[in-house]
Amino acid sequence: MPEALMQIVNPTGVRMMQQTKLAVRRHDSLLGKRVGLLDNNKPNADKFLELVATRLRERYEAIEFVAQRKMTRTAAELLEELTGQCDVVINALAD
Repeated sequence: MPEALMQIVNPTGVRMMQQTKLAVRRHDSLLGKRVGLLDNNKPNADKFLELVATRLRERYEAIEFVAQRKMTRTAAELLEELTGQCDVVINALAD
């Protein structure tokens, strides 16, 4: 009886790196700014944004936060609403 062979395959593929530029900074500081926090309703996105808010409060006085939770992919109007109300918006993409 012939021996069975097993082939092991690594499905991760080739790792590629790409350098990109940071977004243009419109503010020198977040001091006194209103920051929007947009949660995409994925597991741990809320925890990530809470940590971000805590760290920013430690660094900047008089910072204000406006939190929103996006319930669906098509709820893009929340981003437009936040950008109208806030100086800066942080969009969490946790999973």
